Amino acid sequence: MKKPLAILAVVLLCLLAGLGGVTLAIGPSGLLEMAGLGGEETAEETVETAENDHGEKGGEDDHGAKPKTEVKMPVMPFPEIIVNVTDTGPQGGQTSRFLKLNMLMVYDETAEGAERLVAREIYLRDSFQDFLRQLHVSDLSGSYGLAMLKTELLRRARAVGHTDAPHEILIADMVVQ
Repeated sequence: MKKPLAILAVVLLCLLAGLGGVTLAIGPSGLLEMAGLGGEETAEETVETAENDHGEKGGEDDHGAKPKTEVKMPVMPFPEIIVNVTDTGPQGGQTSRFLKLNMLMVYDETAEGAERLVAREIYLRDSFQDFLRQLHVSDLSGSYGLAMLKTELLRRARAVGHTDAPHEILIADMVVQ
């Protein structure tokens, strides 16, 4: 008696898991529409809702507020930076390795002091190189190392520019050799 009950339970769990996967893939309204139980929204209503959600119509949404407009922030590319970083060799001695870094800085041009960033680009690069030369290869390993690197570079960009305009540091590529 236990064996057929166990098989029935496994089959039920498999069906529920499959139903959950389909729901996740096509959404709850799509599942209801496929089952013929609802989701009778017309294609015109769908297009109108999508346009309102993305702010393309320029009208007001259901709550009376104007849709948000996307703010485009300029990007400041930096020339490729190559510096020496230290590493610990297999026998415990200090060795030197190269770090090659291509990066961009996203900044808000409407923020106070944003124009200083462009004027101080050479000082930004110098500050970045000073920091990078102090790093150890183990400081750059893993996602924590990348997050720490971006945070420190962003902090230094804000300090050199004396502004909160720098928004994010983007790493195009990073090679340690």
